[in-house]
Amino acid sequence: MTDREAFDEIASSIDDSSAFYGAIQEARAKLHREHPGGVDVTLIGHEAWRQLTPVQQAQALDGLFVAYIVRLHDEERAAKLNDAAAEVKTYLEGDDEHVLHDALSAVRPIGENTEVNGVCASALANVLDELDLLRHRLAMTRRDDG
Repeated sequence: MTDREAFDEIASSIDDSSAFYGAIQEARAKLHREHPGGVDVTLIGHEAWRQLTPVQQAQALDGLFVAYIVRLHDEERAAKLNDAAAEVKTYLEGDDEHVLHDALSAVRPIGENTEVNGVCASALANVLDELDLLRHRLAMTRRDDG
């Protein structure tokens, strides 16, 4: 991921009604006009920060911390998944899907408030359906590749 993509991702998690978000948009537009060949994204952040009053900076700080921590968590999770994918690892035990399908079959039809052991049954059904869809997409990709 480029610095710009990382900055855009972090900035996208900042409340778009905040003064800091508005300052980011203004700084981005200004700096891109001044440097059409490209801008170091940290300059955008610094320029936006300088536009804020001390009170606005204090209000924006929590959002920055949250955005940064979420970004770190996402990077760590992606690294972990990349490692698992490289090992051709699965987190599923042999009968995990069977156990979940059995649990769901006992509560069908699944209503809006249906739960299985305190877990929303429709969420479990969605995860199982998504797993099937991912397997199907993987099989299609493998077929296309060779």
